Amino acid sequence: MTGMDESRATVDAEGEGPGSDGKLGKPQEAYVAFAFAAADLLMEVAHDGRIIFAIGASMSLVGRPARLLAAMYLQDLFRPEDRSRSVNAITRMGAGERVRHILLHVAMPNGLTVPVALSGYPHPDHEGRILLVLTHSGTIMSPTVRRHDGGMLDRGGFETLAENLIKESAKDPDDSYRMTLLDMPELTELRTKAGAEATADFISRFTDYLRQCSVGGDAAADLGNSKFGLIHGPEILAEDIGHAITGLARSVVGMPLTAETASLTFNSSGISPHEATSALIYTLNRFSSDGAATIQELSKMAQPSLSLTVSKMREVKQTIGRGEFQLYFQPIVDLWSNAVHHFECLVRFGDAGTSPYNTVVFAEDTGLVGELDLAICARAIEFMRDGKGNDPTLRFAVNLSGRTLSSPSLAARLLRLIHGAADLRGRLLFELTESATIDDLVAVNTVIQEIRAGGHPVGIDDFGAGAAAFHYLRSLKVDHVKIDGSYVREAASNGDSLPFLRAMTQLCRELKIATVAEHIEDEATANLLRVYNVRYGQGYFFGKPMQPSERQSNLRTSWITPMTQWRNGLLFFGNGPSVQSPPDGG
Repeated sequence: MTGMDESRATVDAEGEGPGSDGKLGKPQEAYVAFAFAAADLLMEVAHDGRIIFAIGASMSLVGRPARLLAAMYLQDLFRPEDRSRSVNAITRMGAGERVRHILLHVAMPNGLTVPVALSGYPHPDHEGRILLVLTHSGTIMSPTVRRHDGGMLDRGGFETLAENLIKESAKDPDDSYRMTLLDMPELTELRTKAGAEATADFISRFTDYLRQCSVGGDAAADLGNSKFGLIHGPEILAEDIGHAITGLARSVVGMPLTAETASLTFNSSGISPHEATSALIYTLNRFSSDGAATIQELSKMAQPSLSLTVSKMREVKQTIGRGEFQLYFQPIVDLWSNAVHHFECLVRFGDAGTSPYNTVVFAEDTGLVGELDLAICARAIEFMRDGKGNDPTLRFAVNLSGRTLSSPSLAARLLRLIHGAADLRGRLLFELTESATIDDLVAVNTVIQEIRAGGHPVGIDDFGAGAAAFHYLRSLKVDHVKIDGSYVREAASNGDSLPFLRAMTQLCRELKIATVAEHIEDEATANLLRVYNVRYGQGYFFGKPMQPSERQSNLRTSWITPMTQWRNGLLFFGNGPSVQSPPDGG
């Protein structure tokens, strides 16, 4: 173990060791705890912070031999701005609570500061005492967390760390942490203006600076698209970070570089840590995505607490919980026979004419989309059993977010729901949406295959719209793909996307995967897609999203519209000479 031979000291009020025999209580338990926590420095501390026992890498972590730590006070080891957090942690542990990974900075005797993580819990055998471990702050993140070449966290690692710190902040009244986001659009042109060598030097110094400013020296992230984030203490101001970066750019590359900043506090007063985390990640998603909110917009919404976002989250959650949404159904038609193959289930909130896109994206970014997916799926199953969808020839497709399938708990609930719908085998279909990026394709594919094994076909929605489309198709075994409407519109208007359309349909044909084209607005477009061997079509030409007529008591006649008719027991697009009358009660 690192530094085990550096030093060891034990002292109590009478000059003896902490246990009756001058040893650390039950030493086996303490050493097991030490090893289990991968600690670099183990201490036993009184409730007032007085250090009684120390063993481990004291020199590397606190710059002092362990023999000098005994009889010191823990809070005196840290820089002044961190001492209140250390006292708060001691108070919580003294009250019987376990704390994990409080990020602090040790004030070394040479004037430098060392970032450390403090964890601890009440001593199991000695009332009035606490067992603490100090570790190097870099050890608090899992080694599996992805980082960029410069050691910066990626977005996923940043979200994980933010969630951990929010949970700690919920227990700490000192308003300890803030998240600052930086947008540096000029960075993309820096290589051209300043040269590759100067740019690399600046980026190295710039990322080092962000890490030094962050808590524990390990809470800065490269979010992509010349956007960055860091979590830091209240003593660091966002505008100071911006000014420092401008000065650094001037000194390294000889020109100023603007860093627009916005900060949010981790104060979760009045809201749960889960809600605070979801709201923070929502803001992060809006910031880091292309075409998302600008830094100025984020500055306006950066309230001391994330109450506005949380308020909307609660509103959406209440809407989902109460089932205050409607399902509309848009036909997907077989381009070769004009038979309606299935209907896509589309959710509508409030006014049916209002697009649900913003609400759905908001649900995805705040972690509520899983509950929405489950609610829609349950509603569709009910509709297919007891509503106007209860006809053996009618099939319905439900959209599922990649976030839902990526969550083990949500995926498990979804699979239980689907397994309970074995009577709808072959009639209940699913489409995986690409609006949320999927990180673990292997895990998601496992869920998809279990759904398909139950007799429910699965497809990929908006194929070609995201950068990962072909990667998804390679990793996920599915039954069909829905070609994004942008390709269809371009093919119909100017032909620019025809080579891409041909490539996608050829690939799917070789993989034995069916193709669906959306946004078909006229017959000419439908005929063009037939030429390119697209099997199914969707769009206003075949029908807008609708609900079956409630005025018709007969189930089948409720689905008849000016564009659909029943023939030979199947629903078809277009009028035909031999419309079959549905049987009574059918």
